[in-house]
Amino acid sequence: MPSRKRNPPPDPDALGDYAAVKDRVFAMLHGDHYWHDRIKRIFAAVGIATRRIQQEEAHPVWQAWLTRERFDLSADKKTAIRQLRKVLRDGGINIVRDEFNIIDRRGDKLRCVFLLDLGAPGVA
Repeated sequence: MPSRKRNPPPDPDALGDYAAVKDRVFAMLHGDHYWHDRIKRIFAAVGIATRRIQQEEAHPVWQAWLTRERFDLSADKKTAIRQLRKVLRDGGINIVRDEFNIIDRRGDKLRCVFLLDLGAPGVA
């Protein structure tokens, strides 16, 4: 049986400036609004609209203003917190149990606060 030909490793010169690519990836993950948008997409996938999300300037504290659209959120505060943490965890963002809280809930609108040491401060 003939052996399969392997592809040669990529030529480093063909990759361009590796440092510039690395800096751009770092800026994308820790700057701009990558994490803001990612959290919005995670909530949107399950039926929760994100009206506003912001990270504080001096601390890794995030606030999210959410609107429940088609997600069946429990009326019990502790259960609702568990549900929202699970949504984020299933999306790849793990938040420790005591670092997520619902601070205001009025009907389908809620305001959450959580600790997450990712991204850059700002509002989206």
